[in-house]
Amino acid sequence: MSRTLLSRLAQVSLLAFSLHTGTAQEADTVAVQFLTFPKTMEPVKVELLVGEGATTELQVPSNELSPTIRVPRMTSWVFGKTETGEDQKPTFKIYGQAKALADGKQLILLIRKGKEISEGVDVRPIANDIATFGGGKFLFMNAALVDVAGETGGQTFALKPGAMTIVKPKPDANGRLFQAMFYFRRDNEPRPFFSSKWPISENTRGLIFFYHDPDTKQLRMHTIRHFLSE
Repeated sequence: MSRTLLSRLAQVSLLAFSLHTGTAQEADTVAVQFLTFPKTMEPVKVELLVGEGATTELQVPSNELSPTIRVPRMTSWVFGKTETGEDQKPTFKIYGQAKALADGKQLILLIRKGKEISEGVDVRPIANDIATFGGGKFLFMNAALVDVAGETGGQTFALKPGAMTIVKPKPDANGRLFQAMFYFRRDNEPRPFFSSKWPISENTRGLIFFYHDPDTKQLRMHTIRHFLSE
C-alpha cells in the first residue's frame, strides 16, 4: 500500500474520530440562556452548579436574554453562591433549584423572591428549541397577584399567579401585526387593562411578564423582544 494511500486513510480516521468525539462531547452538554425577573438595572450575579464542587459564574440580565453558553448536562439546575464555611472550607449556598429538562437547548428563568437573589429564586427551565419557542411566538408569565388572561391574534390564554404559557398569535391581513388585549380578574369579572397592535415576525419572539408595580401597586407588563439572529 502506498504512503499516499496510508496518509489519506490516516486523515480519514482522524477526521472520523474528531467528529465522533465532538458529537459525544456535545451530547453531554446543554446550550442554555438565562433571564431574571423582576427588572433590574444591572445583571444579577449568581453561580450555577455544574459538577461536584464545580460552579460557573453567571451575570443574568432582565431586559434581554443572556448569551448562550454550553454547560454539562445536569439532572437539576442549582443556583447559589460559594461561601467560606466556619471550617474555612468552601461551601455552596443554594438560592434555588429545579429539575432540568431533557432538551438540548434550554432557557432558564430566575424569578427572584426578593430584591436580592440571595433571598431565594424560583427556577423555571423552558425548552428553547425552534419548535417549542421559535419565531413568532410569545411567552407570557403571570408574576402578578391576580389572575390574568389574554387574546392575542385569535389565541386566548388564562394564567393563575405564577403560571406561564407560550402562544403563537395569528397576524392580521398585512402579516406584520396582531391585536393584543389583556385582562385581570376582579370580583370574578374580567377587567381589561391593555389593548394594542403588536408586531410579529418569524425572526423574533417575545417574553412578557405581568406584575404589580411595587410602588404604585398597579398592574404592569415587562416586555422583551428577542431577535433570533442574535
